[in-house]
Amino acid sequence: MKRDIAIAGDGPEQNPDVELLDAFWQQAIKAVPEIARDHQVRSIGIDEETTDLIIEFIKTGEKIGTYSLPWLMEAEGHPKAMPDTPIILVSYDGIPKVVVQITSVYETTFGEISLNETLLDGPPVRDLDVWIPLHTEYWNGLLSKHNRACTADMPVLVEKFKFIYAAK
Repeated sequence: MKRDIAIAGDGPEQNPDVELLDAFWQQAIKAVPEIARDHQVRSIGIDEETTDLIIEFIKTGEKIGTYSLPWLMEAEGHPKAMPDTPIILVSYDGIPKVVVQITSVYETTFGEISLNETLLDGPPVRDLDVWIPLHTEYWNGLLSKHNRACTADMPVLVEKFKFIYAAK
């Protein structure tokens, strides 16, 4: 099984401990054998506190989707997630916490993001007046090293997922 570590930004741990990932993945596929396939590893959130909060929203089913930028994926050599792709989400310091599985992916543009998309996110950021500035700041930070910035026509992948497994 191929593993793609797709962690963006300067804050989160870029190189999670492979032994921890392997042990966690083995526990996850023992509990849910049908996820045993190529998978990704990602970090989610802007700092340790928000990452922990987001992981809790995922566990409780309050967050059921995430968003990726094709511009970043292409620049950093990460494949697009496809339906059925399992994703190990790690804490800000690189500890594996949960597995989600992509159920559907569609592309829109940043300027077309609506409540339909933001309702997939955690409760504190669903309002467009919160979601748009938060993601603009976050994504501009990631895009700047590639000489890009958020624009209305920037492609955004909306990745719906289901919660699969949590660390014991």
